[in-house]
Amino acid sequence: MNRDELIGLLQTPDPLRAAELAGVGLGGVITYSRTPAPSDWVVDGETEQPLEVHRAAHAAGTPSEAAVRYGAGVPVAHTVDRLIALGELASDTGLLRAVSPVPGEGNQSRPGSWGVEDLVVIALARYVLPSSTLVRPDWVHLGSAAAQVAVAFGANDWQIPAGDTTDASWLAQAVGRRAVAR
Repeated sequence: MNRDELIGLLQTPDPLRAAELAGVGLGGVITYSRTPAPSDWVVDGETEQPLEVHRAAHAAGTPSEAAVRYGAGVPVAHTVDRLIALGELASDTGLLRAVSPVPGEGNQSRPGSWGVEDLVVIALARYVLPSSTLVRPDWVHLGSAAAQVAVAFGANDWQIPAGDTTDASWLAQAVGRRAVAR
């Protein structure tokens, strides 16, 4: 699927096509953690750092975790272009550990993202990124229920906030997965 086709899928979300594209079957593992990445890693959080920051970290042998903004206020082409660039970086260096799609802020007339949009972006991330890169739904913005559903669209990791008492094993088992702490 090329860039224009990815943009088209995100502009007119088709969750069944997105799930098919992600190639996710039943069974398998979802990793999770309740602690942040090591302090020496480059971690975007909710804000996208320039690709050059990740590239420089990787050149120095330092892993990174990247954010990809989407939804309200974020052009679809930006989201797709960033995913493609992160996929290339991950393939080139092997040091991009995780990518977390993060919805826009939104307002009263338009939420930061729509539920289907969240799932399609997860599927596109899984499609574009190498299998060694974790695809992580934004637990804080989407919540545990949407993070659980995101597994069917290619998410394979949860960053559960400290203090959140959600039972990761139960959540994973309910969607045919086994939760493994990383």
